[in-house]
Amino acid sequence: MVHDRGGGGSRDDGGGGCSQKQKHSVKKGPWTVAEDAILMEYVKKHGEGNWNAVQKNYGLSRCGKSCRLRWANHLRPNLKKSSFSPQEENLIIHLHSKHGNKWARMAS
Repeated sequence: MVHDRGGGGSRDDGGGGCSQKQKHSVKKGPWTVAEDAILMEYVKKHGEGNWNAVQKNYGLSRCGKSCRLRWANHLRPNLKKSSFSPQEENLIIHLHSKHGNKWARMAS
């Protein structure tokens, strides 16, 4: 049996990783303050999504997937970085007992 793991790399939303063409022109490693500023400016003007356009139109040498993950996990203004409150922890325990490890369902 063959399983399709997805992630073809050609989607504009950055969800599939870097395409073969992009892999030769992208930077890897830690993000710089200047790169963060470019990404934040892009999102301010265009909103979230179409992450590959950042590289194409703003000259950022990162693939769409990398841009999407940087935004979602580090730069998003409403990203909470503190510990869970006791109420939040109780809610997580309750939802986990109800839904198991279906974290996306719990988050919605």
